[in-house]
Amino acid sequence: MHIKPIIAIALIISAALLAVKFSPQINTEQFGEGRYIHINSIDIFFDKTDANVNVEYRLSPFAEAYMFLFGSKNLEPMIKKIFANFTEVKVQQIGGNSASLLITNISRQKDQYYLHDSRRFGMSPDNLNLSSPQGTRKLQNPDSTEDFFYWE
Repeated sequence: MHIKPIIAIALIISAALLAVKFSPQINTEQFGEGRYIHINSIDIFFDKTDANVNVEYRLSPFAEAYMFLFGSKNLEPMIKKIFANFTEVKVQQIGGNSASLLITNISRQKDQYYLHDSRRFGMSPDNLNLSSPQGTRKLQNPDSTEDFFYWE
């Protein structure tokens, strides 16, 4: 086993931990619910019975260092935890501060209307935008989606 890469990784992690400890502008309370992730906003774009979802988030410095070293794939379980009460969630893309998802069967069709029943989030966002062809509904600090109906 090569010792130089191990030392380099240990130094990077130590530097990130020191930055967290001594940086005055970092408020660890903002990461309380997710411990290392804070959900800024969730945008849900309804499309018939499915929805495209964009999640904007902020990571703690330690989580950013971890993601830099090991990649964003390790963040997927936390993103899925946000949508634990949704049945079919597929993560399409994960970045440093955003993720794109496809949620299938988020709504049901009734005649020419689509009905979405309220679902609770695993972690609450600061802002939620529910968008359909009829417009957008904006909510602040929700713990769940609202009952929502729309049409094509």
